[in-house]
Amino acid sequence: MNTKETQQVMESNRIVASWQENGMLYTLTASPINITLNTAPVASDLISIFQYLGNRTPAAGTGAKVYARAKNINATYEAGVLNTPYYQGKIMLYERSFLDDYFNNNEIEISSDEDDDLPF
Repeated sequence: MNTKETQQVMESNRIVASWQENGMLYTLTASPINITLNTAPVASDLISIFQYLGNRTPAAGTGAKVYARAKNINATYEAGVLNTPYYQGKIMLYERSFLDDYFNNNEIEISSDEDDDLPF
């Protein structure tokens, strides 16, 4: 690692603790965990149903119903790929205004399975 890379890493780290012992300086640092969404470039106003519901999983079948409605009215949507420790795979992204309209006119059901953290 060169000097510039080392400096960038040090700047992104936060000192958690520091102490001296036996003539040595010990520094404990922490760095942020970055989870990236691996998608093709999409408009920033497109979000998943999971995100729209406040990072809560919708009831089974909700994604298919939303997709069918979006396709039926020619709403803007795109497929994306999510790669996190919890879920890896395809997700659908929709315009927030479409999701507002859809969920304001339909009853929102949240999955009762609390262990299910799927993002759609």
